[in-house]
Amino acid sequence: MRFLFAFKRRRKAPASSLSGREWAGGLLPVLSLLLCAVSGLPAQAQRPPDLARSMSAMLGAQGRLLWIDGTANLTRARKDKNGTTLVDYTTTRAGVAEIVRRCKAAHINTLVVDVKPLSGQVLYKSKVAPRMREWKGHPLPDFDVLAAFVEEGHKAGLQVDACINVLSEGHKYYSVGPAYEHPDWQSVVYTVNRGMVAADGARLSVRVPGEPDDPTKPALLMDEDVVLGGEPTSGMVGLESTESANGLVNSSGNTKLGQQLNLVLDANNRAIGVVDSALLGDDPLIAPEDGHILTATRDADRAWITQHVRPGGYIRFDLRTERLPVTQAPSEKVSCFVNPLHPDARRHELDMVRELASNYAIDGLVLDRCRYANINNDFSDRTRAAFERWLGHPVARWPEDVFAFSPTPGGKPIRGPLFNLWLEFRAQVIRDFVSDVAQTARSARPGIKLGTYVGSWYPNYYEVGVNWGSDKTHLRYPWFTPNYPLTGYAEFFDWIATGCYYPTATREEARREGASEKGTVEYAAELSNMAVASGAFVYAGVYVPDYADDPERFLRALKSGGRQAQGWMIFDLSYLDEYNWWPLLERAYGQEAPAPDDLPELLPALRSAIDCCTP
Repeated sequence: MRFLFAFKRRRKAPASSLSGREWAGGLLPVLSLLLCAVSGLPAQAQRPPDLARSMSAMLGAQGRLLWIDGTANLTRARKDKNGTTLVDYTTTRAGVAEIVRRCKAAHINTLVVDVKPLSGQVLYKSKVAPRMREWKGHPLPDFDVLAAFVEEGHKAGLQVDACINVLSEGHKYYSVGPAYEHPDWQSVVYTVNRGMVAADGARLSVRVPGEPDDPTKPALLMDEDVVLGGEPTSGMVGLESTESANGLVNSSGNTKLGQQLNLVLDANNRAIGVVDSALLGDDPLIAPEDGHILTATRDADRAWITQHVRPGGYIRFDLRTERLPVTQAPSEKVSCFVNPLHPDARRHELDMVRELASNYAIDGLVLDRCRYANINNDFSDRTRAAFERWLGHPVARWPEDVFAFSPTPGGKPIRGPLFNLWLEFRAQVIRDFVSDVAQTARSARPGIKLGTYVGSWYPNYYEVGVNWGSDKTHLRYPWFTPNYPLTGYAEFFDWIATGCYYPTATREEARREGASEKGTVEYAAELSNMAVASGAFVYAGVYVPDYADDPERFLRALKSGGRQAQGWMIFDLSYLDEYNWWPLLERAYGQEAPAPDDLPELLPALRSAIDCCTP
């Protein structure tokens, strides 16, 4: 049966958590029919139906979110006859009004305003957190960014959500933030220190790409990895990554002798020779089968090779491990994560949540970086003690009973007997923290909505200690413990934006290009829906630079994500401005639509319906 509905909005503004009710004149009768229909499904159905997607589409509701990154939008470069000038942007009333005007014309319905960047400094009036006073040497006006967006956004009828990088309290590039003032809050990183030992006993500290180690060390490449001479080859670099893609290591475009030396080792760790990148020309240097190439660019490392290694000589490798506070761990590049189990750090975050919900008429609170930094965090003594209490017995070998680094360079980490239980424990820690955030926010502002950003790669997201799915998901993976699904936190949120950050929009495009369908916005949005199982609304995140040279493909990505999920999230404003894609959005989205989370009766009814058909 197909239902057709016409909804009217009786007023334009201000937007609030109640504004969606004006779209829902016929919603309750529809949901009653929905509940009746679902109640007839067998309880042992293979998986619950995708009700959130079906009902949102039926009602003409679609989340259209624009992420406004805190630091990327503080300023803009303006050109005039005198040259280029850096001007304040989101820290001015005129700048905020301009953003709101453009969003309204493009029929975006929700602004996600990042007011606590990863430095732990904030862009609103706070008695809890330090204010951000400058960025990259540029002094910032004494301006309440959040208050301005709430006022201007509500006048235009838009929802305004405040976003906080909740467990990041410092920026390592600038050594600022509460994590530096409270070292005991810091996450502790399980790191590796590999050494290459020459025949004379001299040791050179080296790294294997992908392991938690200092990225400036000489890189030890595996068999079939490649070194190129001449101009550098562009690699895909993530937002917090400095590793090149596909095993390609470049000579930084340098063609002078002596700037990069490459030590070639065979399968027996015998030095075949040393090759200068400047002599490669157009010929690639490929690591021997089961052998290695060590690339060295620092003066001291090149000198070590020439002094201690001779062609035909043998070397060996050793392994050391350390546990370091995040600010001292070279492998952690940008964010200073804090331990969610530290009571003072936890109290600081909850005080900030309470302050925002109490003092600002925000429609929602959004959590970013509500996670661990990676699989190598947190291995503090505090977390070990909590893990042992959770297990009910001591951990004999720490951290090796969780996992150990392979003694062989390039080998996979060795999972210990407690690895899967460790994944469940970490996910439970984050779930408990989210529960506290939700209770704090909703006590301070009843009716406030909660959202979060996560990566869409659910099968691998255990690496950052988060189960963002519903406990009703039917997805299962080999590393699941029997109770792992119970760590899902989807039902604490009204919406979850998943980063479907792939440069291919649809499965069809992937097939046509001979690429994997799993690397598409469409597949990532489908998987996200399966994980969340209608426990919250899902908005597919699209990363604008993935489509920098193809605006039409960008639109296909938005539409594909919007069809498979219940809407989309654009990351971020700065790229829309840089590419001047506002007319593109205005053309593609010519009509208003409510966000599904702005229809107050819809999500509770969906959850009730899912309960009816879930055993």
